[in-house]
Amino acid sequence: MEQLASRRYRINRRSDVQMAAVSVQRPDYYPGLSALDRTALGTVIAELGTNILKYGVEGSIRISQVQDGARQGILVEASDAGPGIPDLDRALEEHFSTGNSLGLGLPAVQRMSDELGITTGPDTGTQVRALRWIRPEPQAAPPAGSRGRHEPAPPSQPPQADAAPAGGIVRPLQLTIEQRIRPCYPERVSGDQLLVSQQGCLWLLGVVDGCGHGPEAHAVACAVVEALQERFRQLAAGRVGGRSDGSGSGSGTGDGEMANPGPCPAEGWLEELLRTAHQRACGSRGAAIGLALVDSHRRELWFSGIGNTRILEFRSRGWTGVSRDGQLGDRFPTPIVQRFPLEDGDTVVQCSDGLRESQVRQLRQSSDPALPLPALADLLMRQALRTDDVSVLLLRCHT
Repeated sequence: MEQLASRRYRINRRSDVQMAAVSVQRPDYYPGLSALDRTALGTVIAELGTNILKYGVEGSIRISQVQDGARQGILVEASDAGPGIPDLDRALEEHFSTGNSLGLGLPAVQRMSDELGITTGPDTGTQVRALRWIRPEPQAAPPAGSRGRHEPAPPSQPPQADAAPAGGIVRPLQLTIEQRIRPCYPERVSGDQLLVSQQGCLWLLGVVDGCGHGPEAHAVACAVVEALQERFRQLAAGRVGGRSDGSGSGSGTGDGEMANPGPCPAEGWLEELLRTAHQRACGSRGAAIGLALVDSHRRELWFSGIGNTRILEFRSRGWTGVSRDGQLGDRFPTPIVQRFPLEDGDTVVQCSDGLRESQVRQLRQSSDPALPLPALADLLMRQALRTDDVSVLLLRCHT
């Protein structure tokens, strides 16, 4: 493997981590990266830098362009002189942590990397090598009439929805939702709460996992959900002169079709909503959260999460969202907002950590994605831990 170019960043404070993570977002800095690559690499750099500050006090991150034959990639190398990782296998588990956090750093890095190598020891500190091969941007749809159907997206990419041309006609997706919540034994109330709120063509879906169990965690999660519902109503009321149905100046065409409603404001809204949730959780034991904003007219979903919640599309080659390490009410990281196109027939699963990601992935491989939502929700709940609160929110798209 040939190294083409590299840049090195000293990591002594949080601003150093942010500078390194933002570097891959600059088109002129690492040309050729798709939006998916930039999001994934930004997550890898941010999580590794956070781990350096948390466990190693200081260290460095080197970002290199590499080539192996026809393949090109980005190699992220993080190094510190800290005490090392006592149990590396456990550190790679989804929510194990020795730093009083939600423990998503290394598992997130592993998910976002094609190759991961870790060397650690009490006398040598920790060195992490995370390699991601560059994925090409999805090709734009060909002119009308050039071929019967669009080529499918490659397996490594999220499925691409048919984009509507400016001024074109869009048939909105219809959404069906199923919810389940169960407290851990022997509690009578759950520290998990689900959020489903609609404002016109926009839906806000969320999983809030209060830290701990029982009445205190339940109260925190309920308070966060209530605050989010109110802030979502305020944001939608101020959209395009108070019209939140996405109609703009276009005219309807019947049968649920309407003119292209323009871009979704999700990226800015999600950060605002997460900050609202964080402020509401301050003074409590805290919570984890995953928020999805769905625009049924644009056929897209935007996701951002903090802590141990997860979201994925329930197909063998579907996409998976990534949450930032942190905790509402305590440590609020810079949110990473991810966009996923939606298609007719898609089923999206949001859940708390009472349902392990490995279990959801196994079911995704072995279950019929067209299984009725109530049956799929029951199947997922049967796999959940009895010793933890669990919540599952299912979304199915159809035209």
